[in-house]
Amino acid sequence: MESVFAYVVWLPAVAAAFYLGLPLLIYFQQKFPAHPEMLELDLEDLDRALAKFLMTRTRALVALGFDEPTTVQIPDAVPNVSSYLIMLVNRQAGDKAMVTVLIAGGPAPMQTAYVEYSTRFEDGVVFDTLNSDQLNAFPPARQAVRTQTPTVSDPAELYRMHQFQMSKHDGGAKKVVYGRGGGLNYLTSVVLIDSYDKQVERGWLKYDSRTDAYRTTLKGAYLIVWGLVQPFKALRTLAMRSRENRVLRDFRKAAAG
Repeated sequence: MESVFAYVVWLPAVAAAFYLGLPLLIYFQQKFPAHPEMLELDLEDLDRALAKFLMTRTRALVALGFDEPTTVQIPDAVPNVSSYLIMLVNRQAGDKAMVTVLIAGGPAPMQTAYVEYSTRFEDGVVFDTLNSDQLNAFPPARQAVRTQTPTVSDPAELYRMHQFQMSKHDGGAKKVVYGRGGGLNYLTSVVLIDSYDKQVERGWLKYDSRTDAYRTTLKGAYLIVWGLVQPFKALRTLAMRSRENRVLRDFRKAAAG
């Protein structure tokens, strides 16, 4: 009985230490470099299956009209996370695509591989469509439409879904893409810095000029951590699956005529 009583007494204290203490740890230690080191992609650094994923998906994108591959690995864009990616552009269509593998070390090892399409318009609206099954730490920017469909593994079907989502945008603005040879600069200035600046405006991040890195605000640290731990993670995953089901239903209904 005493052991049960001790468990009941200590459980709230342990939970409080976790939910209140972990965000503080992130607040003091987490940083996102504005200009992380970018290295030439070396597939030998990857597991064979992940290297195969990068190459097969890239060939599928080339078949869809994408070209000019920018290949890069970023050892530490986020602490303890190595990124391997191939970014391509379809200039005729005005769309970009990226094949990405993320490998996280530390106390909670994780790896994920996915394809993402991204299109920017002159009016600031951005459409992102991806099949990652991982929750994003940050919410989408105010003018961004993020469509996440983990069950759509075929790059061609995912691209059709991306186009379907964009067909709802009737603003008449033109698409914009980076210039030839500008892939690496785009990765730094838009994929990283611009996306971080959006979170600065939201109050989740702040820029530290001394280290040329973005750090979480106290508010951001709590919201990021709470959004990625249970039970909030499970609720967010259910919401993501629900949104996916709605998008798939509308997409396939439209495709059927």
